[in-house]
Amino acid sequence: MSVYRVVVLDDSLNTMTLVTDVINRACGVPLPEAVTMTRQIHAEGRAIVRLTPTREAAEQMAAQVLGFGLRVKVEANR
Repeated sequence: MSVYRVVVLDDSLNTMTLVTDVINRACGVPLPEAVTMTRQIHAEGRAIVRLTPTREAAEQMAAQVLGFGLRVKVEANR
């Protein structure tokens, strides 16, 4: 069974506050975890913000994140 990762990437345009808010609201991640993920994105350049069982669900969430102006990609985990 494949699992798909929604990965948010670092950029120099968006504030950490915006990134945290998008991870919290668009991805449904609780605020304390969203803060931790945002710090990881800032420090390491990326963080997995959601795992989904289907590519369609991952692509839909990635489109929502992209709509807020963040860099995002979907990766298959086989």
